[in-house]
This record gives sequence, C-alpha cells and structure tokens, in this order.
Amino acid sequence: MEDRGDYLWVAVGGERQDARVAAAYWNEIAERCFETGKDKILVEKDFPQPVEPPEMLQMANHLGRILPGRTVAFHDRHGHASINELGKRLARNRDVIMQIFDNIEEAEKWLLAN
Repeated sequence: MEDRGDYLWVAVGGERQDARVAAAYWNEIAERCFETGKDKILVEKDFPQPVEPPEMLQMANHLGRILPGRTVAFHDRHGHASINELGKRLARNRDVIMQIFDNIEEAEKWLLAN
C-alpha cells in the first residue's frame, strides 16, 4: 500500500481469494483511507483464480459498509472480466464508485480525473 498524494495505491494478491481474504485487505485499505483522508483508491489485483458470484456479493456488501462514497479504480492482472463486472455493479449499488481497467495507466488517468 502506498500513498501517492491524490490517491492510495494498493496491490493485493495470492494463490486464492475468497470473501474472508477480501474483507481483510479491504479493512486495511479502509483504515489507511481514514488515517490519510484519501477517498480515491487504485487497486492492482493479482489472484489467478476468480471468485464465485456468491462470494462477490459478500465482498461487495462488505465494501459498501466500510467505504461508501469512495472512488475505486480497479485493475485485475488476470482479467476475470465477467466476475469483475459483477463486482463493479454490486459496488456501485452500494455507493462505491468503481471502474475496471485493462491497464494501470488508464486506471490512474480515470482516477485522477474523477
């Protein structure tokens, strides 16, 4: 995790992700956002295996409870487009502004413009 001035940059990854793992890293992200006053987050995700829709729902519910009103630019190094799209829609329905990107440069550009 790194404070990059206008936003908080976070790299998360491992062999397998589930709702428990996601809750742990989102809790750390939320804590740092509150400490630094950041409301923009750039997440680089590196989990080879995608989560299933029920876990994504749990993850979105948790995210909406701890980081409502925040802006999140999201890049998944492994793609997983369909499950990430579901996550984005669920997050937006929970007052988290989220956009998914194919590369970090575009994610950063969008985040800084919003």
